[in-house]
Amino acid sequence: MPTITANDTTLEYVERGNGNPLVFVHGSVSDYRTWNAQLDAFAPRYRVIAYSRRYHHPNRWDSDGSDYHVSLHADDLSAMIREAQLGRAHVIGSSFGAYAALLTAIRHPEQVRTLVLGEPPVLPLLVENPDNPMHILALMTKSPGTGIQFLKFGLSAMKPAQKAFRQGDLGEGVRLFINGVLGKGGFDRLPPAAQTTMMDNAQALKAELLGPGFDRFPINDALRCEIPTLFVCGDRSPGFFTGITDRLLQILPNAHKVTIPNSSHSIHRDNPEQYNKQVLEFLAKHA
Repeated sequence: MPTITANDTTLEYVERGNGNPLVFVHGSVSDYRTWNAQLDAFAPRYRVIAYSRRYHHPNRWDSDGSDYHVSLHADDLSAMIREAQLGRAHVIGSSFGAYAALLTAIRHPEQVRTLVLGEPPVLPLLVENPDNPMHILALMTKSPGTGIQFLKFGLSAMKPAQKAFRQGDLGEGVRLFINGVLGKGGFDRLPPAAQTTMMDNAQALKAELLGPGFDRFPINDALRCEIPTLFVCGDRSPGFFTGITDRLLQILPNAHKVTIPNSSHSIHRDNPEQYNKQVLEFLAKHA
């Protein structure tokens, strides 16, 4: 695989096609392989790049991962666009990668032509401190439905996975986290290739869940972000993701949302046919 050095780290990537550049940014417990169902579909129209974020397979680790932070990954993305001389790129992100892509667009709008964001976990828009019971209570008072969904996710996925990682059980940490996202038995229902990808990135998920967390979201800067943005949601995703997306739709001035049927949080993998159709139609409007 080719590599590029950006922001003092080396990132591996795959590339297909010609045309305006398009960068895929994967989510948690994942890597460039999660976009396999998109590469050939988008390559006839775009120069497509799917890279593995820092600390994700097959990249080498250059530290202990304690700096795993969404801002760091946003800086890496910006540096990669600059070092690859992509100019203004279409940027498509999933989950944590969507959050990093959004921050990159807010900070460096000159680098981003359009944004496609799959359920970015911008948790600061829901609750200032997820570990503070009073903050959770405030969320449940303000938005009962979203609050209950968020609390359920924390109790069923985040906390158990963090405990497993602290105990050194990487496999169980991944399994608990994915079951919290997809529902009971969700990990075991995944195709073997998806399970392998997740286990290859168990150490990265540990770094994310035990890392420094998220800073306050720059709402004032986001209000000035005019980049055309498409939010893509899954009809079976945990409800708090929809709550976050709906809040972002109120903030970003040039954004709208589509919901993909028969899909959970990994929307592009669960229903690639509908995902690709909706995203390609959006990109064609902003070529």
